[in-house]
Amino acid sequence: MLLVPREASHALVDTGDTRLGRAADSALAGSAATDSALHLLPDGRQALAARLALIERAQRSLDVQYYIWRADASGHLLAEALWKAAARGVRVRILLDDWGSRPSDAELAQLSAHANIEVRLFNPLSRRWSLPVALLLDFDRGNRRMHNKALIADNRAAIVGGRNVGDEYFEAGSEVVFSDLDALVMGPVVPQVSQGFDRYWNSAYALAVGRAAGSEPAAQASAPAQDAGASLADFGRRLDLGQLGFNRGRAIALYDDPSKLEPGGADRRGSDLGRQIAAVVGAPTQEVFLVSAYFVPGSGGTEQLRDFRRRGVRVVVVTNSLAATDVPAVYAGYARYRKPLLEEGVELYEIRVDPQASPRSRRIERPGSSRVSLHAKLMVVDRRSTFIGSMNIDPRSLVLNTENGIVVESPAIAAAIVDGTQRLLAGSAYRLTQDGGNVRWHTPGQETETVLDSAPGASWWRRFSSWMLSWLDIEEWL
Repeated sequence: MLLVPREASHALVDTGDTRLGRAADSALAGSAATDSALHLLPDGRQALAARLALIERAQRSLDVQYYIWRADASGHLLAEALWKAAARGVRVRILLDDWGSRPSDAELAQLSAHANIEVRLFNPLSRRWSLPVALLLDFDRGNRRMHNKALIADNRAAIVGGRNVGDEYFEAGSEVVFSDLDALVMGPVVPQVSQGFDRYWNSAYALAVGRAAGSEPAAQASAPAQDAGASLADFGRRLDLGQLGFNRGRAIALYDDPSKLEPGGADRRGSDLGRQIAAVVGAPTQEVFLVSAYFVPGSGGTEQLRDFRRRGVRVVVVTNSLAATDVPAVYAGYARYRKPLLEEGVELYEIRVDPQASPRSRRIERPGSSRVSLHAKLMVVDRRSTFIGSMNIDPRSLVLNTENGIVVESPAIAAAIVDGTQRLLAGSAYRLTQDGGNVRWHTPGQETETVLDSAPGASWWRRFSSWMLSWLDIEEWL
């Protein structure tokens, strides 16, 4: 595969007269000039339908930025939609992280073959044919990744949040299915998301994929594709008729600077997005509600949460249980901080899986879903300010990876997220307590709750492996 010099390009601005421009005007009718409109996407199938709807309606430009893009049914479906958009004259820019997506040369050539599609790889590995060899030759650089996620259509509508592109993120028949949250946004925040995309697109870390002969990607005939078609028709109809139900509020797009990946950049710019969020949200006075699939607060984060508690702020943390997580090493890192947090009165919850299910089909116990692992990254402060994005509360997100997201000031959105999560916790999470220095997991029941004294739902081997991993000095890589 040939990586070629790139030419700078930027988001298009004269898109107010497009189909999505008119939809945005409708969604924002009667609101303040500084307000943006947001529609939450907690359902994976609706999240896929929303992406397809924006791609189908785009008339001028499509910008997509993802850490992971699977070559599965969902990935092929979106690639085919982007090709069709390019065929009708839409400019398509695709920015993928080279480690997370690991696209093959053939897949990259197929995407970049169309004259209206340009593909760039962010921080491409020095030896793309072998990840172990690439890391061995340049571990520090290779381990720093673009974890950002965004899809922007006509610079008038965007989808931001925690989802990558793949069947497991869209409830599309994958054995491992993630529970996540995105937001479809319109209004002044969208050009800010585009500005962030342009920073990465024109960064020295983004290298263009040379064009090669290729043909239109073919969507795979599958149940996910059929489900997406039905969901797309319904979602598109409601979008066109103004029936999606948007909440409005002042929203700001935030993102790490790509220079975070430079040698020494982590020391200069580590936790840059975290500082931006803190500056926008301000100091909490009543409540901090954190949802982080991978939660390793470290000594600094633990001290900050302690400080909140000592000022009388309620702190709630929701993360994965050992049985639910897809990265046991992260759970081992998090386990070190459970007791100190519980001692300060931090409310800890771990998402559980159905103990009766087989290891290949375990489910989070939530009616109407088949999710196995939490993947969302959310923060709600004082039931007014909400962060939705790609950033976990762990060393990797804070120091090694670049991240993005939005902060929205809206009591309605904050309440919807907190209330919805608390309903989930009531039946689908363990509540953790401490008794005589020992951690206890409480499982709610119909009349009485069950109290367990070891990581529930996890096999003895997973518990042993997590214990072994907890002794390794690898926290900075988690």
